Amino acid sequence: MCCALMFFSVPSLGYDRLQFETLQKGVEEWNRVRAESGQEPVDLSEAVLKGKNLNGVNFRGAVLRGADFESSNLSNACLDGADLTGARLFQTCAAGASFRDALCKDALMEEALCSDADFRNAVLDGSVIKQADFSESILNGASLRDVDLRSTDLRHADLSNADLSGAYLWKADISFAGFDNTVISNRTVVESGSNGTPQWAEKHHARYVHEEPAVSFQELSIDRSRTLLDKELPVNTVAQKILFGQRLDKADELSYDVFQFKLLKKNITEWNSMRQAQPETPIRLSSADLSRKVLDSADLHDADLSRALLKGTDLVDADLRGADLSGCNLRQADLTHADLSGADLRGAYLWRANCSWTVFANAIVDASTILDTGRHATAGWAEMNGAVYRESN
Repeated sequence: MCCALMFFSVPSLGYDRLQFETLQKGVEEWNRVRAESGQEPVDLSEAVLKGKNLNGVNFRGAVLRGADFESSNLSNACLDGADLTGARLFQTCAAGASFRDALCKDALMEEALCSDADFRNAVLDGSVIKQADFSESILNGASLRDVDLRSTDLRHADLSNADLSGAYLWKADISFAGFDNTVISNRTVVESGSNGTPQWAEKHHARYVHEEPAVSFQELSIDRSRTLLDKELPVNTVAQKILFGQRLDKADELSYDVFQFKLLKKNITEWNSMRQAQPETPIRLSSADLSRKVLDSADLHDADLSRALLKGTDLVDADLRGADLSGCNLRQADLTHADLSGADLRGAYLWRANCSWTVFANAIVDASTILDTGRHATAGWAEMNGAVYRESN
């Protein structure tokens, strides 16, 4: 009776409170209760478990959507069949852990230690796994579509039969990695920084697939309802999001253009092609959450990015000339060689951003601008960097 109560659901919370309290008692107690409760479902969605020692924990089949495991120890843990969609595993140690058949879409696994981990048949589409250690890991049959694997250690990893369509492996160490029958495409960026080719596939015993361009900018609504193609879409961005399923009470909090947001996150090459083909189209990405996205070389000139979240986002070589970045969160963003000429940075937050060779010519700053040093912008800083300092209202 006690064990049954321990796993009683509390629907008012994002996760099961009693299960969470059981886990706080330690892995040994957690595993004992799980063993005694049989196949009772586990829901720890959005639970904050930062820095916890969960070595050997049994999370088989658990729902862990959006859970925060930053800097936690998940070594030798069992996460087979678990749902880790959107989970945060930043700098998490998961060496030797098993993620077989797990759903890890859009997870943050940057700088995670997953050496010797088993990800067979796991789905990691859209996840950020850059600068992580996946050496000797098993990724056989895993779906890694559009995954950011930049600078990741994949030495001796088994990626046979995996799907790397659209994956980003620039500067990854693939020494002795196995790619037998692995799917790569023209959208895949291999370790050299080039796009995937039939020649690369043949050299690594992989399988090359040519992917057709995604739907055009105007046709992004096609999978929602074909009838919308015959209608003029509302200019009002709130109306757009309501039309596409956004809750009315949340729509006014998001002022970005939903179609532009989807295209930018989907494919930079196609985004830049759209901008070149439609130079007069206003870019409305105000308040958009683009944190930790790969936007290297993105054409964002004159874009409205006011109050946007770009924390930890890669904007290397990005064109941000004349962009409205007022109130934008650029903390820890990589702005190496980015061009911010004439951009509005009033109220922007750039603490710990990489501003190496960043161009600030005529960029507008004021006392509310927080620089990469953590200090407020000054007239002296503006003069030194060719920017324009304006007194705050």
